[in-house]
This record gives sequence, C-alpha cells and structure tokens, in this order.
Amino acid sequence: MESWKKAWKGSAPVEPFQDTEWVKWRSKFLAGRSDPSTSSDEVITLEYRAIQGQWLIDHVDVLEEDGAISREKAAQIRKFRPLQ
Repeated sequence: MESWKKAWKGSAPVEPFQDTEWVKWRSKFLAGRSDPSTSSDEVITLEYRAIQGQWLIDHVDVLEEDGAISREKAAQIRKFRPLQ
C-alpha cells in the first residue's frame, strides 16, 4: 500500500504498476488493455491514462483521508465509480 502513496504527485498517479497489491487485484482489468508491443503511441498513451484513472478511482478514499486531494476533488472522482 505504501507504493501508491509514494507515486502520488497531486493530480494523477504516476506509476500505478508500482502498487503490486493493486496490480494483482486489477489483473483482469490490466489484461484487457491493448498490447503495447502492437499498439500506436496514441493508443498506449490512452491506455496508460485509463490505468492511471482506475488507480485513482480505486484509491480516492484513502487519498482524501490523507489530505492528498480535496473533498471536492474526491467527490468528482467518485462519480466514476461503478454502482454496486
């Protein structure tokens, strides 16, 4: 859990792949991404942004609690969570 805190830079996670617990938890999500070896730079960039976004959504509660993001920003991010 400590790796994602270190990756946080204020606006988006920089290296979600450093969070090995998250990578294991989201293995199906990550497996569904485009293959970087056969994709264009544009697709790779979009895929990485999707991965960063999912990481941020998954960690929004802790980021807000730790003061890394504001309550308002956290509320905006929570809108992207799927209904359970």
